[in-house]
Amino acid sequence: MSDDAVDEDPDVADIVALLDDEHVRSILVATSGEPLSAKELGERCDLSVSSIYRRVDELCDCDLLIERTRPRRDGHHETVYVSTLDRFELTIRDGELDWTIDRAESDPADELSRMWGKL
Repeated sequence: MSDDAVDEDPDVADIVALLDDEHVRSILVATSGEPLSAKELGERCDLSVSSIYRRVDELCDCDLLIERTRPRRDGHHETVYVSTLDRFELTIRDGELDWTIDRAESDPADELSRMWGKL
């Protein structure tokens, strides 16, 4: 599957639908600057935590957001979210529709922790 063939990759429709939501865009913008918890995102984006979780799940499913663990001094850890989307570009030129999604490179240790958490 290539990024050039829109018809072959159903993810582009999901991503375009997600990006049509202003709250999704505000979550991506907020998490591009620093990792934030669902509670912090709710405060920044003026949304309920349940609305944040719904959108966060959709963003994680499309690999536009990743989960990380933030240790706290009290020994409890919390989940925070980080945007992986660097650029989304849709180009229509010369009768062709092309799209590109650039994602930030993730830390291998974070990826290993994420995969381990899913087991």
